[in-house]
Amino acid sequence: MKLKYIIISFIFIISMILPSFSVNIRAFDADDEIISENYELYSDYYSRYSEYERPEKRTVINACDYYKISDGNFRKGSFENRDNVLVWDSISGSISYKTDISESGIYSIYLSYCAMESHLSECEISVMIDGKIPYDAASSVILSKTWENNQPASYDIYGNQTHPSMTQKIMWKDTYLMNTDGIFNDPLIFYLEKGSHTITFSSEKAYLAFDEIIIQNPEKYPDYSEYSAYADISSVSEILRRTEGENAVYTSDSVLCASYDKNDYMCSPSDPVKTVFNTFGKDVWNKSMQSASWEINTEKDGWYKIGIRYRQNEMRGICSHRRIYIDGEVPFSEFDCVSFPYTSEWNLLVPSDDENSELYIHLTAGKHIITMEAVSGETGDAIRSVDSVINQLNEYYQKIIMITGTDPDKYTDYYVHEKIPELTDRFSEISAELKQIKSDVENLSGVKGSEASQLEKMYVILDKCVEKPLKIPEYVSQIKDNISALSSWSRTFRQQPLEIDYIEIASSDMDFSKYKGNFFKSLIFRIKAFIGSFFTDYSILSDNKGDDVLDVWVCSGRDQTQIIKELADSDFTEKYGITVNVNLVQGTILEACMSGNTPDTALFLGGEFPVNLAVRDLTVCLSDFDDYEEISERFHKNADIQYTYDGGVYALPVSQSWAMMFYRKDILSGLGFDYPPQTWQELIDMLPQLQRNHMSAGLVLPSADISPSTETGHTFAALLMQNGLSYYNEDMSESELDSTQAMQIFEYWTDMYTKYGLEQSYDAFSRFRTGEYPIVIQDYSFSGQLEYNAPEINGLWDFTYIPGTEISGTVSHAENSSGSGAVIFKDSDKKDNAWLFLKWFTSDEIQTSYAQRTESISGRLGRFTPANTNALENMPWSEHELEKLINQREQLSEIPVIPASYAVTRNIMNAFRDTVNNGSNPYSTLMQYNNEINDEISRKNRKVKS
Repeated sequence: MKLKYIIISFIFIISMILPSFSVNIRAFDADDEIISENYELYSDYYSRYSEYERPEKRTVINACDYYKISDGNFRKGSFENRDNVLVWDSISGSISYKTDISESGIYSIYLSYCAMESHLSECEISVMIDGKIPYDAASSVILSKTWENNQPASYDIYGNQTHPSMTQKIMWKDTYLMNTDGIFNDPLIFYLEKGSHTITFSSEKAYLAFDEIIIQNPEKYPDYSEYSAYADISSVSEILRRTEGENAVYTSDSVLCASYDKNDYMCSPSDPVKTVFNTFGKDVWNKSMQSASWEINTEKDGWYKIGIRYRQNEMRGICSHRRIYIDGEVPFSEFDCVSFPYTSEWNLLVPSDDENSELYIHLTAGKHIITMEAVSGETGDAIRSVDSVINQLNEYYQKIIMITGTDPDKYTDYYVHEKIPELTDRFSEISAELKQIKSDVENLSGVKGSEASQLEKMYVILDKCVEKPLKIPEYVSQIKDNISALSSWSRTFRQQPLEIDYIEIASSDMDFSKYKGNFFKSLIFRIKAFIGSFFTDYSILSDNKGDDVLDVWVCSGRDQTQIIKELADSDFTEKYGITVNVNLVQGTILEACMSGNTPDTALFLGGEFPVNLAVRDLTVCLSDFDDYEEISERFHKNADIQYTYDGGVYALPVSQSWAMMFYRKDILSGLGFDYPPQTWQELIDMLPQLQRNHMSAGLVLPSADISPSTETGHTFAALLMQNGLSYYNEDMSESELDSTQAMQIFEYWTDMYTKYGLEQSYDAFSRFRTGEYPIVIQDYSFSGQLEYNAPEINGLWDFTYIPGTEISGTVSHAENSSGSGAVIFKDSDKKDNAWLFLKWFTSDEIQTSYAQRTESISGRLGRFTPANTNALENMPWSEHELEKLINQREQLSEIPVIPASYAVTRNIMNAFRDTVNNGSNPYSTLMQYNNEINDEISRKNRKVKS
């Protein structure tokens, strides 16, 4: 014991003498990422120009008559039955056109395009006028693809219908460039002066063909009285035709597909126990400009009314809106925005005029396409106003916390209202605006209450600030919380949810089908559903019998497991003649192993679990298979490290993700930074400027529940690897955290919290969205959360490599990843077939197909993170995003998993907290905990070998 304290004292003295560990500042070079300019909000642009003249003249540009092309692969020729078109056969590039405008005014752009088959889920372009993007929405214009379900219905072993797989249909589309943010019903506008202009389309998500580009203003739709001036509604009789909602022929988004309702026997078809797809839309058909089309046939020319059985039970008191097209055209203005009121039960909507008279459309005999497109309707103006308020409040919140900080001292008078002279006046004006918006929303919904309650909470706080300005610092946290809540309200309020059971057309003498059910029949139906729930095991998706059947367990969600089952049935079994049972994990894998009830193989085992199974001699060493080396080339060269034990590899990587540095372009540029930090020292050098404005940065730090496997992006692990170190010695029998360089790195890491004031615990999403943390390091899947849940900052953020360390003139951005693997169990008597299955499942083709199907069901939030390197490149990332992800992936350097990993990660964090929270010396503290790590490594190794 005495010797131990002598050593600790010696280390303490050495730490005072040795120079501190430092990272050199790297000079910026041309390959680094430059923070782009901020664009004007489209709402502001629209407010300024919307009242300008809208000339009737049109300018037609043939897509082949371009002025200049750059970067992409372009060719003139034929495509999909059209000649003399421009084919943009690359993911990126730009193309410019010169055109003459004969009259000043505002115009829209009408585009004839065809999305080519590619890995992208949608196409996206930016529009520049005379070399400048005029507003934010023009920097990201979505050109949707066309999707269809052309596969026969499939069923599981219980007769439940399974999710259809949507495939892209290659077809030409004619459309105006639209805003998909859920605020505007009409096409984007561009103000053009009389004279010559250059229009440039750029993209990182292209693969398009262009035919014509037309600069014009949309024609006004006739009103119904004009459209039906010569209508003879009795021209046909005794006709009632129906098309089922689940039979939509085309959709604009791969997530739009058939859904089901098990609670209403009137939905056709219906079953109280089995899953039968009988509706369309549900909770996924809710974004502006998403559309679906149905086919319906008529025997005779004539005038027909339309009846739609629908349900909108998500937005209480608010209408959802749809634009209705008949054969690609809106027949009259009343169909430009049809309202579907809130209803908790199924209802029938028959489009009618203001006097409640039914609206008729003229159809010729034959096939017709009815398309319904989500639009913002009457709610758009209210959302625009709220978004403007949020932007203003965010701006003033930033100004306030630059004076008070995020946690003001309640005994200090900050005189915020004097340092920001206009503050109380603006708060008063914003409060009045919120009160007017609340009134407008209540008028739309027809009820007072919760739909607008968040607006009221916000203006109550603002009124308190105006009434007692000296107390504004006390309200800082409430202002922040209410801004976040108001942003969430805005995001929710712009949704347009709708579920369709069926669409009918009828002659004037016919009534639509009965849409409300009988009470007693409904009761019997629900009783049957309740009883049936006791006899269905939803974790079992396959129940094939036979000695040769391969059992596969999946540690994932039901939808993901169902996709794997369908792929296995349609591809693996067809190719190899091997029947497969694919099922959800019941309980835990370890429990199953201990009970002797193991499958042949299991997928998506994450963290330290594959190595723990290997330590217990429960799984097969995959590197013993003859073709393992060939198969391992599908993955990053270090991907197998976290599945390696005692020289063998015990899992094939399935998923893999790593951290990226996310940053707010608008805030950093506003603070005078030209680029994001490239090294840790550059990040540290930025902190004073951020903290003077009461902002900071967020790094990865394990939570209280510490995983035995190292979190991706862990700062200490990244710093070690960037300096060529790891946790362990070569044979992983001891920790090397007691080396001088490792202890210097540990001190450097803890200094970030003790000297530079970084917080240990924070909500990355909330802090990044509000701008309090304009820099955060997170797993790259964080981008999906931002895109989906924080649309108000889309275009204001980006991601790049994590900060690096410069050594000998080269910057290393090394870090570790996290993921999951696939294993084969030793008890299996079908090891060769199991290995064949794992090779099949981790192949380029199947991983890409699995990823695409997963995203088609779950949307952007469900984007898969494949370990297969080629599959990642087939994901719908932009060229810019993919380049960053691939470059960061190339620098991955993994932390091995050992039997005592739990002690390593736990004691590293114990040393961190002892140093940061208790002020202990970092060198002696790490030395102490490193001894405990080595003791546990030795103990665990002895136990494993015994």
